[in-house]
Amino acid sequence: MIRMARPVFTADASLVEHLRNFYSIGQLQLFYCTLTDAGELPGWSDRKRAEWTDGITQVLNIETTLVTRIEPLPDPEPQQELDAEYDVSPEALALFPLEKAQKVAKIICDMIEEYCDRIHVAGSIRRQKAEVKDVEIVCQPKRFAEADFSLFGGNAEMKVAPAFRRTVEHGLGEVIKGKADGRYMQILLPSRMKLDLFMPVPHDFYRQYAIRTGSREYSAQVLAVGWKKLGWCGTPDGLRRISQCEETKAGGWKCHAENPTLPPVWKSEEEFFEWLQIKWVAPKLRTVK
Repeated sequence: MIRMARPVFTADASLVEHLRNFYSIGQLQLFYCTLTDAGELPGWSDRKRAEWTDGITQVLNIETTLVTRIEPLPDPEPQQELDAEYDVSPEALALFPLEKAQKVAKIICDMIEEYCDRIHVAGSIRRQKAEVKDVEIVCQPKRFAEADFSLFGGNAEMKVAPAFRRTVEHGLGEVIKGKADGRYMQILLPSRMKLDLFMPVPHDFYRQYAIRTGSREYSAQVLAVGWKKLGWCGTPDGLRRISQCEETKAGGWKCHAENPTLPPVWKSEEEFFEWLQIKWVAPKLRTVK
């Protein structure tokens, strides 16, 4: 089938003003990736699509520079238990080319990076798969004592930075699961791609980064098997000694010790692999034959 070139329409001043007043730069960049993709947009006429594309281009004041600004991310040099830690649905709406997924991930990281202490792209993007079903990001949001935002003090409970909450709950797309102060969110982006946003506790960050890089089989058959051989099991709070835990009906583990033995705080993914006594391999090589 031969696809005809889309017609060109110029956005009127009212649309440009609407885009400028009601959308953030990050939201417009996500829209731009969607509108300029080759796929069809249900409910959008060719005219509307062309006008919005032109309007966003005018607001961003870029047409070709957006692509050069969002460079592809460089590749840094038993499954039931993992699923029980975070209830992550493997289903996706469609498969997307790696290049498009990299651009979308870069935009999202740009939008929330300043509100995070650490942030990394994981999943099949990091493994450089040719086709990607969703965007997976592991981050550690900045947190502040609630008293920091009050003239009258208050309790010392640590809260997620308000700017992070606003952005992920209202600025990225439709929230399907989770909240900004939890461990996991799933968001449907304007491109119809799903974002899996993982926010592990700080001491468990690099274990989760390795798990969420995948592949699923590698995480289950190599990583999880590795820590079980050392006498540990995965819980929502991180690894705990098997002898101090009991298995739940859902297939996960729950620690029952008041003062549990804790694993070390890994400072990198490589350090986590070393602790597991497993050789670190590049993400694109993490497969199980």
